[in-house]
Amino acid sequence: MSIDPFIDHSEPGSATEGHDAILNPQAGLALDHWFRHPVVAAEINQTARAHVHLQEMEQHARAAEQVRMAADQQEAALLIKRDPGGRRILGFALGAIVIVLLVVLDAIPLNWAAQAFDLASTGTWLVTFILVVASVGAMLGFELTRGHPRRRNLLVAVVAVGYLALLGLRMDYLATVGTESFLVALLQAAMLTAISAGLVLCGSAVLARTRPLSLYQSSAAARRARQAEAEAHAARTQAGEQLNRHLGALRGMLLPQAPGAGLATGVDHVQWAAAVERALRQLFPAS
Repeated sequence: MSIDPFIDHSEPGSATEGHDAILNPQAGLALDHWFRHPVVAAEINQTARAHVHLQEMEQHARAAEQVRMAADQQEAALLIKRDPGGRRILGFALGAIVIVLLVVLDAIPLNWAAQAFDLASTGTWLVTFILVVASVGAMLGFELTRGHPRRRNLLVAVVAVGYLALLGLRMDYLATVGTESFLVALLQAAMLTAISAGLVLCGSAVLARTRPLSLYQSSAAARRARQAEAEAHAARTQAGEQLNRHLGALRGMLLPQAPGAGLATGVDHVQWAAAVERALRQLFPAS
């Protein structure tokens, strides 16, 4: 790697230009001699690689920051649109699992109601499936009509009629199969109907607290972007520390050296140190 440390890359009129211009030229000649030393040249090559790596990490960090900002903006827009009150605290996956568990639990009392039709096993399970789908539809309906009172009232009326029908079916089944009295069958049927209604209301409440899939995906993307940005900044910091170690090693090699017998005259320690720093700034700007 061939590097000329004495090409001035500073902007015209910069604050350091006047000071650098009055440095003893003999110090530059001496530094040129030391920079050709094999050990120093090898360290310069190592430092140059560290400098390039730092620049790459800075670009990567800037790109990660832009991705994170875009992801945050998308998440904020969806939060304003889908969850302005911040009440949806459950993730989509967790909410879906809870809903599935509630539906499975509701299938048990619904199957007892389906047995009142006195059908074959296949027919009973078909009716059970239809009732389960109706329960899921009621859960979704309560969620979709949350901001529409008129539609909500109509849905409540339809669901109430459906549960009254289930109450009658269960009572008839319990009175027929279990030979229970009317009052006992009514109480048992009312309890089973209340359980089914409670599971549907619980499912509706869970849906109201569950983030939609689009918002869930946007939030997950924003979390990944923030994590990637943090990792990129950490990598940039590590690359900067590595570069500083190499620069420190170069200073440790050059600053204790005398300019060299016969190569420089009239160069004191201050001029020598200033020449070293100037050369390092030109080799590795903004380091």
